[in-house]
Amino acid sequence: MSRTADYTIQGFIYQFIITLQTILESSDPKTEIVAEGVIEDIDVLTPIGIEAIQCKYHEGKDKFTLSAIYKPVLQMMCHFQKNPTSKIKYRLYAHFPNETVGDKVTLTKTDIKTILGTEDKNLKKYIAELTSFKDTDGFIERFEMEYGASLEDSQKAVVVALSKEGFSTEDAEEIFFPNAIHRIAELSIKHNEAERKITKSDFVANLKEKKKTAISRWTKELQSFEKLLKKRREQLRENLNKNLRERVIVLDSEFIKDFSSKSVQLIEEFVNKYNSKIKLHQSPLISIISDDVTINDIWKRLNSKSISVERGLIAGEFDAAHFLRKPLKEIKESKTEFKVRLCSHNADFEKVLLKAKFDDLFIISDKDFDFEKSLKDTTIERIETTEVAEIKYLLSLTNSI
Repeated sequence: MSRTADYTIQGFIYQFIITLQTILESSDPKTEIVAEGVIEDIDVLTPIGIEAIQCKYHEGKDKFTLSAIYKPVLQMMCHFQKNPTSKIKYRLYAHFPNETVGDKVTLTKTDIKTILGTEDKNLKKYIAELTSFKDTDGFIERFEMEYGASLEDSQKAVVVALSKEGFSTEDAEEIFFPNAIHRIAELSIKHNEAERKITKSDFVANLKEKKKTAISRWTKELQSFEKLLKKRREQLRENLNKNLRERVIVLDSEFIKDFSSKSVQLIEEFVNKYNSKIKLHQSPLISIISDDVTINDIWKRLNSKSISVERGLIAGEFDAAHFLRKPLKEIKESKTEFKVRLCSHNADFEKVLLKAKFDDLFIISDKDFDFEKSLKDTTIERIETTEVAEIKYLLSLTNSI
């Protein structure tokens, strides 16, 4: 990954952390905070007006320079010009490594003139909107900039804030902090503003309901990710260590990286570990989100590895009852009719759900499925990592990544 791409991701994570910090530090638990606000990154809706906060993470720039904030200031000025009578306070929260956290920066008329005089081609559209801008004093009065802490220090601060809400420090760091970041990331992509609104009381209550560490594209970017993986592995291991469990794994070929080259080995290792004891283990079901050509290729490759597959086909048509039947076993010779069930998720899985009950269902995908809401007495485990090495580690198929 290029440094530019890395800084972009850091910027998103920083925004999510500051959003979380804003929620937790809210003096009124009913104050509405909008993630990815209508005005800025974070909109705080107070009884006396709106505080519009934009976050910038300048890890690559040691000291503050005015040019580093041209764009956010111009964006705020454009909004101010269109809403001169609105009770909006514009706040820029920016991190520069060698600036003192908490110090404030006040813009002058000269600064505004310099910003409006920029010849940066990427800022032309903002400059064009502000050709008739006159109320410099009014904007300066509404604007405030504060130097923010680093990602690491900001993360530590919100963990402390979470511990004040009744979470243990260990759980705050390993479960509730990543879950909070995941939740804010999910809210930020909602199209409807109402769905992006948060209050501290509702947010904390929602956090307390979820005790499993979120592993997703955003928590993957946290500095504590390896520690989070270890915690999630421990959580999954509790049921994986139990015998006589009916297990399903949903594998999303569009989500998992290098699916074609690595999926067969993943299935093979899972079967060898969790269906090796003929008296105690049940044949797992693998539901694959892909086309028939890919599924048949996996079937063929598993068969070449002496892993017998039940595909549920009778005369070329899928039969759920045949698919779900118990395999014939020869205990003395440690032989079984088949070791794994394989089906097309798109074509067959709904038919399977009508006839089957499962103990554990692992979803390796970033998609949401309707069946998650209707399944009863089934433990649903989401694993939102695209890396097969991480999937194997979480499923205890390997001891390291």
